Amino acid sequence: MIFEEVKLYTAPLEDIKHFYINALGLNVAEESEHSFTLQIGLTKMIFMRSEADQNPFYHFAWMIPANRFQEAKAWAAARVHLSRHEGEDETYSTNWNSNSLYFEDPVGNILELIAHHTVHNESDHAFSEKDLLQVCEVGLVTEDVLSAVDELEQMGLKRWRAISDTFAPVGDVNGLFIVVKKERTWFFSEQKANIYPLEVSIRDVGRLRIG
Repeated sequence: MIFEEVKLYTAPLEDIKHFYINALGLNVAEESEHSFTLQIGLTKMIFMRSEADQNPFYHFAWMIPANRFQEAKAWAAARVHLSRHEGEDETYSTNWNSNSLYFEDPVGNILELIAHHTVHNESDHAFSEKDLLQVCEVGLVTEDVLSAVDELEQMGLKRWRAISDTFAPVGDVNGLFIVVKKERTWFFSEQKANIYPLEVSIRDVGRLRIG
């Protein structure tokens, strides 16, 4: 599935905009007093000012060309502090046949760059921010993972790989909801998952609001 739009909420809007522009070198496609938009390849990412008395944070992943993981890692490491897990700053998943790295933005959003080696999206040029191809994962936090999976399946989405009552990927390699149980610690992070409002628009499925 393709995430055409992902809308997240944040408290310090200017701080986070400064990070994406100045640290990562991304361009703001649209902005207003209450929001700004990044165009991440196929996906429009909208950061909205949070009106509630909370500090939302999310997990999301950006897909990169399958043959540019080490270049992407060097690009990210020059701009941010890479997160580590058990002493490592990258990981390879045999089940997914993918390489990933993680880092956090100033409000605690957990970003992942992932190269899926089953996707034929190789590039023939040096990696840059223009090779952030799409948002391919969005964390969806819930009190009941299996019930949330059932609801997503009723929308026509399918579970992808193995699932449990605390973790379930739903969708396909191009776009996944990473459904996790509230209070589960995010991978490559010390933060525990919490439920915050989230809106997405999925190609051929429609718009979905969560939280």
